[in-house]
Amino acid sequence: MLSIHGYKSFLVLGLVTLGLGLAPNQAKAVTITPLTSQDATPGFDDTDFNLLLDNGDFKELFVAEGRIGNNAGNGTQELSINKDVAIGGAPVDQDQLTWGNGKLWDFSLQYDGSQVTYKIFESGNSTATQTLHSTQFTGPATDIFLRTRARDNTTSTTSNSITLSDLVFNGTSIGNLSSVGSATRDIDYLHLSNITTNFTLTGKTSFSWTGTTPTNSNLAFQIKVGTSPQSESVPEPGMLGGICLAATIGAAMSKKKKVAV
Repeated sequence: MLSIHGYKSFLVLGLVTLGLGLAPNQAKAVTITPLTSQDATPGFDDTDFNLLLDNGDFKELFVAEGRIGNNAGNGTQELSINKDVAIGGAPVDQDQLTWGNGKLWDFSLQYDGSQVTYKIFESGNSTATQTLHSTQFTGPATDIFLRTRARDNTTSTTSNSITLSDLVFNGTSIGNLSSVGSATRDIDYLHLSNITTNFTLTGKTSFSWTGTTPTNSNLAFQIKVGTSPQSESVPEPGMLGGICLAATIGAAMSKKKKVAV
């Protein structure tokens, strides 16, 4: 038979466990974090992102990429899963794809803490899905930077565009991202924080151009998955709420016992 001391300890332990169990459900919402320039140039660009890397404010775990390449089923890759740029960013899995001009593609990126699965297929035709895998990456993920880049690889004034649309993270719509460039490059970023390690990101993408077909990374998108010290060090709101609830009820029971003695 449990003593009053044992019963109180058992109940408080149960409440703490309940609070911890509730935490993930209360902290599922992904956060779209505003981006501010890290240098004197207005707007967030590659220089700003590289400063985050250099300052240790973000560390890449892996990068899923789609780029125009040579827009064919041979030669340079159009799809890849890459290593952290700090160690060279080399692909660990890659494939070719003929994007077509203005054709719409569906994609998904999944990570469960030990495996990356990256899929893409022509919208409405999932029977021809191309899938890339990697088990080279393990550990938590707290942040994602989505990047689009558009530039004409000639000196003409024709415009090219890359679009990521209908983006959904773990069931939450997070909008769109696109870049339109000519001889001057256009680079755009979207930052997601407060993400969960087990995630699924889906969306649609299309590459469009006029005149000469761009090559290599002049039309490209990257999904940069990694961690930030700030996200890792701040307890989740649900975790704090569960612990506070358990502590409050435990204190109330202790007071009640003293009154009854």
